[in-house]
Amino acid sequence: MEKALAISNAFLGLLAFSLQVSAMVLFLSVQDKVATGIWGGILLVVFALSLINKSLNSSGTIRIAVLIVSLIGVMMIGLYSWSIHSYHEFIGCHSFFDFVYICPNNSRIVIDSLMIVCGILIVLVNGIIGLRASAFIHNPYQLPDGTIGGI
Repeated sequence: MEKALAISNAFLGLLAFSLQVSAMVLFLSVQDKVATGIWGGILLVVFALSLINKSLNSSGTIRIAVLIVSLIGVMMIGLYSWSIHSYHEFIGCHSFFDFVYICPNNSRIVIDSLMIVCGILIVLVNGIIGLRASAFIHNPYQLPDGTIGGI
C-alpha cells in the first residue's frame, strides 16, 4: 500500500508538471506565470522517491513534507478555480455547440479542470500518506517479509 501511494504521488507530480508545461506553451496567463505545476510536480516526485527509498527518518518529517505538498495542491485548486471563474460566463450562458464556436480556448478549460482535479487528488493522496506516516519510516530490524526481527 505504501509503495502504491508513493507511486501515485509521483504520477500526480508528473501529471501536474506536464499540464503546467502545456498551459505555458498554449497560453501565458497570470496563473501560468506562477508555474505551480512545474515546481510542485518536481517536489512531488522528489517526495515520492524519498518515500519509496524510505530515506525519511521520522514520521514528523513525513508529516511536514505532506503539509507542504498538500499546500501545493491547495494552491493549484485555488489558482485554476480562479481561472475558470474568469470565463464562467461562457460556460453557463450558451449551449454546448455555441460554446465550441464562441470560446476559442476550449483547451484552457480542459487544462484548468485537470489542474483542479490534480490538486484535489494531491491533497487526498497526501492526506492518506500523512495518516500512514509511520509505515514509511525505515526500520533497520524489519525483515523482507515485513516482520520485525531481533538484534
